[in-house]
Amino acid sequence: MNEVVMKHRSHGILKGILVACIAMLLAMPGLTGTVDAQVRSDVRALLDEGINLFQQGKLDEARQSFERALLLDITSEEALDWVDKVGYGELISVIRAGDDTLSGQMGTLLRLTSLETKRRSMDEDAINSVLDTYFSDEDLLERTKLLYRAISDHGVYLLPGLVERLGQPEQKLRVLAIQAITRISDDAVLPLCRCLHASEQGVVMGAVAALQKIGHPVSVPSLRWLAESTGDPLVRSAANAAADAIIPGSSSREAYGLLTDQAHAFSIDGGKMVRTYHDPVVWMTDGGSLNWKSVEGWELNELRAEQFLADALSLNPSGAGAMALNACNQMARWSEYRDVSAVISNQVDAGDADESELSNLRGRELEMQRVRSSAYSMTPEVVDAAVEIALTDRRPQAAIELIKTLESFDYSSGTSAVPGSVIRALTYDHRGVRFAAAHAVAFMGAAPGFSNSDKVVPNLAEGLSDASRKVALTIFPDQDDALRVGSLLARANIESFNDEDPLRGLERAVSFPKHIIAISAETGDMPAGEVIARLRKDYRTRRTPILVFADQDSFSQAQQVYGDEESGVFVVNRAIDALRLRNDLLVGLLADSDSSNGQAVAAMAAEALHRMSMPGGGFDLSGAVDGAIRALDDPSDAVRIPACHALANLRSAAASDALVRIVSEGDAASVDLREAALTALGNIHRGAGAGGVSPAVIDAVKGAMGSSEVALIQAASRAMGLIGN
Repeated sequence: MNEVVMKHRSHGILKGILVACIAMLLAMPGLTGTVDAQVRSDVRALLDEGINLFQQGKLDEARQSFERALLLDITSEEALDWVDKVGYGELISVIRAGDDTLSGQMGTLLRLTSLETKRRSMDEDAINSVLDTYFSDEDLLERTKLLYRAISDHGVYLLPGLVERLGQPEQKLRVLAIQAITRISDDAVLPLCRCLHASEQGVVMGAVAALQKIGHPVSVPSLRWLAESTGDPLVRSAANAAADAIIPGSSSREAYGLLTDQAHAFSIDGGKMVRTYHDPVVWMTDGGSLNWKSVEGWELNELRAEQFLADALSLNPSGAGAMALNACNQMARWSEYRDVSAVISNQVDAGDADESELSNLRGRELEMQRVRSSAYSMTPEVVDAAVEIALTDRRPQAAIELIKTLESFDYSSGTSAVPGSVIRALTYDHRGVRFAAAHAVAFMGAAPGFSNSDKVVPNLAEGLSDASRKVALTIFPDQDDALRVGSLLARANIESFNDEDPLRGLERAVSFPKHIIAISAETGDMPAGEVIARLRKDYRTRRTPILVFADQDSFSQAQQVYGDEESGVFVVNRAIDALRLRNDLLVGLLADSDSSNGQAVAAMAAEALHRMSMPGGGFDLSGAVDGAIRALDDPSDAVRIPACHALANLRSAAASDALVRIVSEGDAASVDLREAALTALGNIHRGAGAGGVSPAVIDAVKGAMGSSEVALIQAASRAMGLIGN
């Protein structure tokens, strides 16, 4: 009975992804132009030959023809012109054949096509030429045909030229510009909202008129901002009238609240007002000109939210709600930047990404550190409110960074030192958030007695085990399945967290790094194939191993559909035993897992416990002893030395054997680590006398006194003095 799929079976998923890419490309602007004779004759001949051979069923020969064509370094322009000529239906036929090599070759051509489509859609000379013709053509039919073709070819990139005409004195130009803008429809809404900031009245009034005709509710907060911020009664009246036409009664609502709510919606919804075939750009105005700026997809939603928040704060500079949301938004952007950089760095190391992409990200380090630091300029009250927003919106990484910011403020000691958001975070359903909250409490000098104070030490003790801990996300609608799979993973020292809802599971998968993702082949409303495709699409889960658990009767089918060793998707029989799962699959998958983050957490936990174990701390730390002892087995001194310090203050004799082992390691352990272990032994057995401790402790201390290292001689001597020999 097969229990684990190790074969390369990617064509099912790859086919779906590539077909989806074609659908996307067909919807993109720039694909309706006439075909020019741009393709080199030898390239065209090989590509045509490949299609003909495929149609004859000669797949091996077709592969060879396409391969020879690709070796000629096909340009993006050649790819688009050839694909336009043969039609996308032919590419779909090739992909649906299920041949991985042919699908990959078609994927290369599609990527080149996409690049050329993007270039043509942004071509300023072509845009200026088509707009000049549109505004000068007197034939209504021809002008209309030209407009539709221009929108198809260039889309939103027509808007700067159209907005420029809004400011012209000729009424005909303004009317034609508004007509064209309204044809662009919803895609024009956000650029037009930025046009409300223009210095030219004609541009502003034209933008208001166009927004009213389009009638999208997203424009209402910006229209209300205009009405409240302008000193021009004509503009104010027009803005309020447009807002009421879109949403009746909205002219009576406060712009600040509308803008803050809108910013919040954009910050948590990366797909709001975004079409998959659009390039990520943000829009702004300079005088009477509309301009756009290309940005990274991962930061688009935060940058758009930032624009609405800036408008809200321009009306109410002390608005606490907008400031808190802005702090959360900025910290989320920083967290995404950091995560993207880590992922791309790993991909570069693995040869899966270009070095230039990483260089571009690193070139933004100072900019993004400024974004991160913006939270430090806020009051503790505002940051506290920002943490609450991050917790409610399920943005755990932003919450963690904001809690670190709270930790940096100077608090007076006592129960009142702990902000409400930190108290809430101590019981949050995200391990990293709970740990950040507990760590913050340790450094705030708080005394026990506040709500959830009993969770501080357990959360820190939990953090001590993070160095060697592996984490799995499981997505199983059936709880019995989830428990069984969780038990299987636990036998391999993997802690699992289940979510029965695939959508929520996807959210959790990308919000915090996981070593393994396990899903059921039957995931309810969302098919397992879609779950896998979404996981592979996101940069944070692109390389995370995925286990698909299937029943015996559907195992073979699951093999064919999902199994793909090369991309890290493995199909597992639900009946597999824990030992076989661990030895045959999990050990190999996790062998190269990065443990640096876990070590950092463990080190922070040990340092926090050390701080809390000092006289006058007030917290009962007995529950952390076992975790501190386990931390001594970590390979990193950054974890082991603070753990020694914590144990020195906890004074638990149970730690003696582990500390003795460290001292006895000799040169295999660093001098600093052995010194810390000796200090801990002395404190733990203070005043016990030689007869009150085990011979192993005395032998270890005496052995260290014979060391050639002065620091060890001194530490051992002090330990012996404390013991009272």
